[in-house]
Order: sequence, then C-alpha cells, then structure tokens
Amino acid sequence: MAESDPSMAQHNSQREPASRAAHSAEASEQSHVQRQVADSHGAVDLSASGVPAAAPADGDAGVQLNVPLIRDCDDAQFEDIMATSRTVPVLMALWSSRSLESSSVLSMLEGIVRERSGAFQLVKIEVEKAPGITRALQVQALPTVCALIGGRPIPFFQGNAIKEQVVPVLDELLTAAQQMGVTGRVAVSGEDVKAPVPPEHQHALDLEESGDLDGAIAAWEKIVERNARDHDAEAQLARVRLLERGTAGNADNDLDHADELFNAGQHAQAFDVLISALEHSTDDDRREELRTRILDLFRVAGSSPEVNAARRRLATALMI
Repeated sequence: MAESDPSMAQHNSQREPASRAAHSAEASEQSHVQRQVADSHGAVDLSASGVPAAAPADGDAGVQLNVPLIRDCDDAQFEDIMATSRTVPVLMALWSSRSLESSSVLSMLEGIVRERSGAFQLVKIEVEKAPGITRALQVQALPTVCALIGGRPIPFFQGNAIKEQVVPVLDELLTAAQQMGVTGRVAVSGEDVKAPVPPEHQHALDLEESGDLDGAIAAWEKIVERNARDHDAEAQLARVRLLERGTAGNADNDLDHADELFNAGQHAQAFDVLISALEHSTDDDRREELRTRILDLFRVAGSSPEVNAARRRLATALMI
C-alpha cells in the first residue's frame, strides 16, 4: 500500500454540467474521504523514531467505547471510523469477493479481534462499496490490511498471511497506539467475543444436542473430509468421540484410563499414560492407535503448557 498523497485530496472546484450532477455528488463524497486520509499526515512507519504522539483527550485512558467490535464500512461511514481511531486502535481490512484470499484473511482477523476482547476494532471495507477509501489509501492488492491510529493510517500487510505472522506485528501496532495516546478499548460482552457457528457445522451440533453421538461423529467426519484445514471441526470430532467413548462402557485399558483422567481434568496425567504406553510398545498398529488417541486429546485440550510438553515428549517417542 503506497503512502497517502495529499494531492489526492484536492477537490475539483470547477462547475460541472447539470447532467453530471449525480457523478459530481459521488466524486464529492470520495474527495471528502480522501481529504480525511490526507489530513492524517500519511502513513506512519513503526520503525521510525520520534513519531509525534497524538495527545489523548482528557480521560481517554481506560475509556471503553460502545462501538461494534467488528463492523463494515463504506465511504459515507469513514468519518465515524476516523473518530473511533482517536480513542481505540482500528484495523481496516479492505477486501473483495473477487479476491480468493480475502475470505481466509477476514476469518483470521475476526478470530484475533475476538481473542483480544476489545483491544482494537476490526473494520471490514468491501472495496466495491468504498471507492473513495480505496483510492485514498492507494490500494494495489487485495486483501489490504492497515491500521488507523489517532486518525493516522499505518500499513500492515497485503495479500495472504497466517495468524503466526500477523500477531507479532499487531502487538507492535498496539504498543505504538499506547505510545501515541490511543489507549481506549471497545466495550465487549460475552456474545461479542464468541465466534459465530459456521453454517456447515450446525447440523453436527444439532445431532449432538439431540443425543445422536454416532450421527454427530459421522457428520463431523464428513466436514473434515471435505475440508482438511477446518481445525475447529477436527477438535469437535475429537471431543464428540471422547463423549461417545464415555458412554460405551469399554474394557479397562490404557486408552480408557487416559480418557477417565482427561475427563477429570488431569490432562498431563492422561498424556503420560498414553505416551508411556507408546514408548513401551513395539507393535506398529498399537503405536498408531495410541498416537491417534493422543492427537485427539491434544485437539480437545487446545493450546496449553501440558499439551506443549506432551507434544515434545511424543515427538521423541515416535523416533524410537
């Protein structure tokens, strides 16, 4: 994304014929947006020293704004976004349905903004509906993501990116916002930070709710088969399998013992039982069964120190 050019904001003051009135109104709106971006003094380089801090308004520190955590924006609404950015950091994602990468980037950013629980606002800008913003920011690729802090646009990234790449730079942006006096947060509720259920997941969840665990397992397996990158579906499948095993009354063995420990909240002990069994087994089929069960429990547990330690131990055991 190129830096904003103040010349972009110059309004064409020449009188237009009456037959072009509609076009003139649209151009005026876009020019207004461009002036707002130009007036922000252009993009800020995070690596630059001596960036003048925007003086916060009295009482801004710790302020919680009652604004949407995630919202859409077009040219007519850009002034609201500029106003919000003077209290709360704003992340703008410019996207298009024509861009195959836009959907995955938006999904990733939505997940991060919910995890951060109000540390910043995510604004989704469909470029076809916001030509003024798009031109003012001189967008050259889609998706384009930039921050707006104290009314100043800050380049972030273009094209595809993964969460592990985005989060460290986002942390730098939020630190810069604090230094610039933008210290507010978005006021959020439990519903705001709860991820919406993907439509393709609803049927499997409904089957589980009705008590049909076998049907739910089959539904989750189909979802994972269709989309091997749906890690949430993988975790849901592992979770329902765990529930189903708890109702099956299987014989007592290492697998069942590990399930009992895991369901009791003793995750580290459950991992220890399974990995110890794998370490002492020389049967390839048995080792694969144990490995699969361990990975299932990892998915259910999510990221934790116990999981990280067990992953390292499992990697060593698999090399034996």
